[in-house]
Amino acid sequence: MQRDKKKLRLGDILIQAGMITPDQVAVAIEAQKKTKDRLGKTLIRMGFITEENLIKTLAHQLKLNYVNLKEEKIDRSLAKLIPDKVARRHLVVPLAQMGQVLMVAMADPLNIFALDDLAFKTGLEIEPVIASEQDILTTLETLYESSLMDKIETTPEDLQAYAGEEESTETEDEEEAIVDEGPISQLVNLIISEAIKERCSDIHLEPDERALRIRYRIDGILKETSSLGPKFIAPVISRIKIMSKMDISEKRYPQDGRFKFTMDNKVIDSRVSTFPTIYGENVVMRILDQSSIIIRLEDLGFLPRDMEKIRYLIQKPYGFILVTGPTGSGKTTTLYAVLNTINSPEKHIVTLEDPVEYRLDLIRQCQINVKAGLTFAVGLRSILRQDPDGIMVGEIRDIETAEIAVQSALTGHLVLSTLHTNDAPSSLIRLADMGVDAFLISSAVEGVIAQRLVRLICTRCKEPYTASEAELKELRLSTDQEVVLHRGKGCSFCKGSGYKGRLGIFEILIVDKELKEMILRKATQGEIEEYARLKQQMKSLREDGIAKVLAGITTVEELNRVTPKEATFI
Repeated sequence: MQRDKKKLRLGDILIQAGMITPDQVAVAIEAQKKTKDRLGKTLIRMGFITEENLIKTLAHQLKLNYVNLKEEKIDRSLAKLIPDKVARRHLVVPLAQMGQVLMVAMADPLNIFALDDLAFKTGLEIEPVIASEQDILTTLETLYESSLMDKIETTPEDLQAYAGEEESTETEDEEEAIVDEGPISQLVNLIISEAIKERCSDIHLEPDERALRIRYRIDGILKETSSLGPKFIAPVISRIKIMSKMDISEKRYPQDGRFKFTMDNKVIDSRVSTFPTIYGENVVMRILDQSSIIIRLEDLGFLPRDMEKIRYLIQKPYGFILVTGPTGSGKTTTLYAVLNTINSPEKHIVTLEDPVEYRLDLIRQCQINVKAGLTFAVGLRSILRQDPDGIMVGEIRDIETAEIAVQSALTGHLVLSTLHTNDAPSSLIRLADMGVDAFLISSAVEGVIAQRLVRLICTRCKEPYTASEAELKELRLSTDQEVVLHRGKGCSFCKGSGYKGRLGIFEILIVDKELKEMILRKATQGEIEEYARLKQQMKSLREDGIAKVLAGITTVEELNRVTPKEATFI
């Protein structure tokens, strides 16, 4: 970049290009004095110019190339040329080195001090290109993210020594002694503690011929975090099997185990599953953080009318209430929130779970043990002799459990359970298909809650935008109107994803007198749906999701991820 171009000021460039007025620059400069932000960021925040127009104008006026960092493959080795703090201070990403020239992406290529500092620190000539500030922040999080090896308090050489050869020849006792020693144990602890910090629900350790890939499931989405060399596959997985009290020598058959992990004075449970693959044992660890569970109905995401329906259902002294949805849709959390709401010293509530994921005060929780003969059906029969007021059955898996649950509800107990169905009306049909008599269904079932989980827009990088025509169609809105939606740009807080946390979308069906009569005459699913919509104003899962998109809580993309996308071409 030539020196005379460096002397140009951002405000002058934008005024010359006709993008803003001198008065707008003056107002932004006054605001800038208070916030200490860069002028470009202040102009964008005040709505005088969009980031896209700012970048395009600078690129054109300064004859610089624009780089879309989302589409660039960044060479991680270049990170060593610019220290982390320097890159973050000047908002710069190293892109390529050509001899003595270093190409860097910058949010503010007019910053003379940044260019001089970079030249001094690297000893290279700096050639700037322009990129969006948000893309730079997101890229920096990835580029300078500390790896597991950086964080562990030992040297890579020590770890390699403990990892040993890929094909281990140690005996079982020798192997157990090796993996229980410092470095490998420390590495596994670090994998788990990093997952807990990220509020991860599941840790996946996936071996292949080149590496042990580590992925975390955060807010329902799997994200690769790091990988270890192939020599680490055996010792790392063996260490986890020892912690989970599994047979370390059995590598050809799936195993299940459990262990407790202490972090920041909190005891966290983990449920572990191993599965043999052609490259070694695949391990999935479910993190059960007692402090992370939501046990207040108010925090689950029910809209006001749906909250009224829920409170109406759970205040009933007896009856059968079902929560439905696929695995990972938050059914257990909803059941726990209901239990926590109805729980009191005056009531005796018993649960049958597989497994018990979280411990609740005052509630008698029992874990299914099929090997010992304790199935849902067997446990449910025994619970009825325990004088319960309320019963929670983890899942209705067969006709025997379904019939006992229904009969329990008819004999004066409030029974809660789950089914794997796509929506609320289909749950009634599913019970009938399992073989439960229509009379028992109509007499016992009081309501069905269907649900999914959507990711929440990150509150720290949330921004408004005008909905496209395609999005308006998906939201069932007229395409001749202007609707403002929201999305997350991506920031360090949300690790560039634009999302942080999850919330439910719901469909609630009340089994009232008319619906009971429809069940008795074996009405179809379509007839039940039509009645619920017309007479109960039941919102479908998608309609509840649309309301939350329009409220700026989640996005159209998330809605399409968890509910069927509607055809916009019809």
